[in-house]
Amino acid sequence: MYIGHLPTNVDTPAKKLAGFAKVTLKPGERRTVSVPVTRRTLSYWDESKNRWVTPSGKVSVYVGSSAADVEYAGTVTVK
Repeated sequence: MYIGHLPTNVDTPAKKLAGFAKVTLKPGERRTVSVPVTRRTLSYWDESKNRWVTPSGKVSVYVGSSAADVEYAGTVTVK
């Protein structure tokens, strides 16, 4: 699972690895998988404040076998 740019004026990655789970599926098989995401994953380092900052707002979420092979895209709201 990857997250997109964070809702801030600070330049953050377009796609950043947020977590992963290794799952083996047979053809046609489906499974629900949970990937925990920490607050730190949704934060950036603010050099002027010398600390991690978690901005509020919408963040894109991408799920797939790689950042280039996205099978699902959505958004989450960080409060």
